[in-house]
Amino acid sequence: MKKYGNEFLVGLFIILCILGFFYLISSTGKLDLKKEGYYIYVIFDDIAGVQKKAPVMLNGVEIGKVDEIKFIYDNDKTQIKLKLWLKQDARIRENPAISIKTMGLMGEKFIQISSSQGANFIASETVLSGNPYLDIDSLTKDVSALTEEVKKLAAGLNDTLDSNKDRISQIVVNLEATSKNFQEFSEDIKKHPWKLLFKGKEAKTK
Repeated sequence: MKKYGNEFLVGLFIILCILGFFYLISSTGKLDLKKEGYYIYVIFDDIAGVQKKAPVMLNGVEIGKVDEIKFIYDNDKTQIKLKLWLKQDARIRENPAISIKTMGLMGEKFIQISSSQGANFIASETVLSGNPYLDIDSLTKDVSALTEEVKKLAAGLNDTLDSNKDRISQIVVNLEATSKNFQEFSEDIKKHPWKLLFKGKEAKTK
C-alpha cells in the first residue's frame, strides 16, 4: 500500500511539473497556444532588429505577434517579409500605415498598425508594404547635413554683404536723407498750406 502511495505522489509531481512547464512557456510568449486568428504579411526594406514574437499593435492595442521573418529577393532588390499573426477579432481597415516603433528603455521593437478610416477591411493573407524605419542615426545625419548647408548659406550672405558694404551704406545714407527731406517738406506744408496752391498755379503758367 505504501508502495502505491509513493508511486501516486511521484506521478502527481511529474504531472504538476509538466503543467508548470507549459504554463511558464505560454506566459512568457515562447509558445503560442491554439487561438483563433489569421495571418497577414508586411514587407520592409529594413526591420531595425525586430525579432520573432515581437508585439503587433493596432492603434496602440496589442493584437498579435510577429510569427516569421524571411528575406525576399525580387529582381535587384533585397527586402524582408514579416508574417504577422493577428487575433481573429482584430480587423484592419484598408490602406493602413504600418511602422516599426521602439518600446521602453530597452529599445524593444514592435509593429505599429494605424488604421482608422476606410470602408472595407483587409482579408487574411493580404500582403502590405511597411513604412521606412527612421532611426536616430539617420535623423542625426540629416540634421548635420542641413546645418552645414545653413552655415554655407550664411557664409555666402556674409560675403555678399561684405563685398557690397559701401554700396549698402550709401543706400542707407540716401534713404535717411530722403526721409529727412520728406519730413521737412511735410512740416513746411503743415505750417504753410498755401504753398501747395502757389505751386499748382506755377505749374499751370508754365
